[in-house]
Amino acid sequence: MTKRIAPLIFSLMTTAAVVALFLWICGYSPWTAFHILAASAFNSWNGFLLTLTKTALLILTGLAVAIPYRAGLFNIGGEGQLYWGGLAAAILGTMPLAALGPLHWIACLLAGTLCGALWGGLAAWLKTRRGVHEVISTIMLNFIAFHAVNELTAGVFSAGPGTSRTDFIRTSAQLPPLFVRGGAQTSWGIAISIAIALLLSWGLRRTWPGFALRAVGSNSAASSYAGIACGRVRLYAMLLGGGCAGLAGAMETAGATHTFYERFAGGAGFDGIAVAFLALCEPWGTIPAALAIAALRASDRSLQLEMGIPKEIVFMLEGLLIISLAVFTRRSRYD
Repeated sequence: MTKRIAPLIFSLMTTAAVVALFLWICGYSPWTAFHILAASAFNSWNGFLLTLTKTALLILTGLAVAIPYRAGLFNIGGEGQLYWGGLAAAILGTMPLAALGPLHWIACLLAGTLCGALWGGLAAWLKTRRGVHEVISTIMLNFIAFHAVNELTAGVFSAGPGTSRTDFIRTSAQLPPLFVRGGAQTSWGIAISIAIALLLSWGLRRTWPGFALRAVGSNSAASSYAGIACGRVRLYAMLLGGGCAGLAGAMETAGATHTFYERFAGGAGFDGIAVAFLALCEPWGTIPAALAIAALRASDRSLQLEMGIPKEIVFMLEGLLIISLAVFTRRSRYD
């Protein structure tokens, strides 16, 4: 564990030093900038609850990358899987199923999970049956999902002429709030996301399917020789990953926006890649990694308003952190 965490600590220190130097050269106070980053996300209830809502989304999109990666697959299709999950929850949420009570919002989450899993499973099928590399297929499936979902949102499931969103979901389909302070709130999505991350972390270490998944990711040839069905393992790894991304979309619809619209969730599927690698692709690690990325995203506008620093500095910080982590992790393998 120490060997795995040490590169992360060195990466954080290196990134902070480089960003501080850059801000100082540009005439800004690094200390003030870092203070604003922390204060905006955690010093007020509005900022804290916004950060928790974003964290719930990023934990799941991080898992969508981390789980397949442990099986030797690189799932870049989290954004498309998230889109299908969000639309599925919106469609089911607008149906008159109030008699189901809490089963209505549960059904919305399950529908989103299923749609995301099927979209991820399609990439796994192309990989195992036709030899199509998952990076190529997931990128192309993202484009298909974007345009198909947007066309459905603006057409068949549109709230009305000239709108590019669905109708608002019914009250029975909305995810119940967990914390409410004034006008700010966060739903039970954060608790569900943390529970799933911990459950998958336990399953990866303590169950036979988890062992098989790690074995295929470490050495697929040896695993195949030992009798493990590598194709089947890759399939359920992508089903799990796609399901997590689909659930993220469904939770965003049911717990935050209560509707589905174009450019849904602001690129959270791609942010999941940064979360997964910041977590060293450990499922439990996506919790602090998602919290860190969510805090940065929740405070970028404060930097711009209070100090005049372009909010894109947050993207620079994320990029430097991932590059530093890759460098230190790679170096530790040779030491």
